[in-house]
Amino acid sequence: MQDANHRRVVAQFGNRAEKYRDERLFAEGEDLAWLVEAAALQGEERVLDVGTGAGHTALALASSAGWCTGIDVTESMVRVADGLARARGVENVTFTVGAAERLPFPDGAFHLVVCRFAAHHFADFHQAVREMGRVLAPGGRVLAIDHYAPEDEAMDGFINEIDRMRDPSHVREWRLSQWEAAFAAAGLAFSVRRRWDLVIDFANWVDRAGTPPEARAHLARRLAEAPPDWRAEFRIALDEAGQPVSFCLKAALVEGRKGGA
Repeated sequence: MQDANHRRVVAQFGNRAEKYRDERLFAEGEDLAWLVEAAALQGEERVLDVGTGAGHTALALASSAGWCTGIDVTESMVRVADGLARARGVENVTFTVGAAERLPFPDGAFHLVVCRFAAHHFADFHQAVREMGRVLAPGGRVLAIDHYAPEDEAMDGFINEIDRMRDPSHVREWRLSQWEAAFAAAGLAFSVRRRWDLVIDFANWVDRAGTPPEARAHLARRLAEAPPDWRAEFRIALDEAGQPVSFCLKAALVEGRKGGA
């Protein structure tokens, strides 16, 4: 199951690495500044970025860390991240290919583990969280940013259907209660640092994923026909022809702290 999903992720992102390097949401999103602020690095820490993509998060943290390592299951993403680091002259960062569920690092190797907009692609979310906890040193922290599903079962099903139709490598947006349970099972004390509505431009969103025309039309119908309370929850905006212009995904910055320091 994991390997099958990893193949879907590689197929989805393998030919789009440059788009994710250049996409402002990932390169310049205000959430990146919030993560750097929450990290509060002092200059000596070893940092791991899981699901690093084009490397934006690792590179943002490198300037205040001792060393940053980025890992991603997609080889072309790792190549793009390497190139971006060289172009910026960042020398205290390295990127490697690997899966979140099987991190190739020893126990307690990192002071901080971060994961930004990647967990909804993990084939085994709970195993990935356990791995993050395993490689974390006592007293270290996990900081994760991702979309999350509402606790309401129907809204949860709706937003996960939308995401999966747009991108077949999407596994699940997890509810915050499920994040808390996964962190607890990994021995991490859980807290929510921040929540916000991540406004999505519909056309850009489907273009970036290469969503086929039939799936785009289905997505447009589902958004346009959503019940009023769902339209309010996800801030669905339609044009005069009833076609979706934008909507929002619910996003959060969560923290897990490992005891024992």
